[in-house]
Amino acid sequence: MAIKRALRLLTDNFGNVFKLLLYRLVMGALFVGLSYFILDLGLRSLLEGEEMKGVLTMLGEFFEALFSGDVTYLTSFRESFEGALKALGAAFIADLGSIIGSFAGVVVLYLIFRFLNGIATFGMMGICFDRMSTFGKTSFSAAYFEHLGRAVRYHLLYVPLSFVYDVLSLVLCWFFFFYTPSAIGGTSVLTVLLGLSLTVAVYIVLQALKMTLISSWMPYAVENRQVLNGLKDSLALKGKFTRRFVSYLIAIYLMVVINVVCGFCTLGSFFLITLPASAIYLLWLQLVIYYHENGRKYYLHARKVVGDAEAMPVESEIDIDLES
Repeated sequence: MAIKRALRLLTDNFGNVFKLLLYRLVMGALFVGLSYFILDLGLRSLLEGEEMKGVLTMLGEFFEALFSGDVTYLTSFRESFEGALKALGAAFIADLGSIIGSFAGVVVLYLIFRFLNGIATFGMMGICFDRMSTFGKTSFSAAYFEHLGRAVRYHLLYVPLSFVYDVLSLVLCWFFFFYTPSAIGGTSVLTVLLGLSLTVAVYIVLQALKMTLISSWMPYAVENRQVLNGLKDSLALKGKFTRRFVSYLIAIYLMVVINVVCGFCTLGSFFLITLPASAIYLLWLQLVIYYHENGRKYYLHARKVVGDAEAMPVESEIDIDLES
């Protein structure tokens, strides 16, 4: 129910996607340009070295062998790849100072731009909240500056916490992918594909868990103007975990399928629409779940007010008034 209603809200208010897209394109262009400048200064010798070329070549050969069914290459891939990584690591250590400086600069830059993108996302949550609660139409600039203070406080907490969580998730998935085939009992096309599939599943489950934990944090902060209390409210999962987790797990799988299919069919060009649409869809889903958990009514569209499917009527008296 929550997934379907969030999708309805997304399609009925699809103009917000283009607002977020424009903002993120500007931020993305700035981030890529500055990152390239920083990395070019510190990593040119490493990136142009034979060790890096060897790692990239092996990755290309790995996918070729995977699709062609070259079991012999797949069997020896992990040992060979670890050797290539050791050679790259030796080159890395030889130029450690400039490399660390470059990576530290890019990480700091990434956190800054993630922070700036988050402020826009918080403002978009304010737009969605106004739409659901009063069917109001708030401009992006007005919402951006109205919620700026709370957005800054929210993302001063969220960005570092989320960054650490995502890094730990990727590290876990890295080890899971490389050691799953040997744990299963051999290396073949089937076991590698199974390991890759399970790794993707683990990552999606971890992201669904993160969304479950912070589900009502941003909606609470937008409505009640209290960031820390919003985090406490979101982590109070008694009787809420299963409903949240299942909703986010299905929603993330749905978004992955849509993005992969649309990206493949359009050679990646449709990512310009599906990626910001996915971000805003998660905002709508957070709000729908937030309203359901608090047993409150909200506007599904101009002629229909709905509430919790278990405790609230599907249609309110406002529908009758509007139709008469």
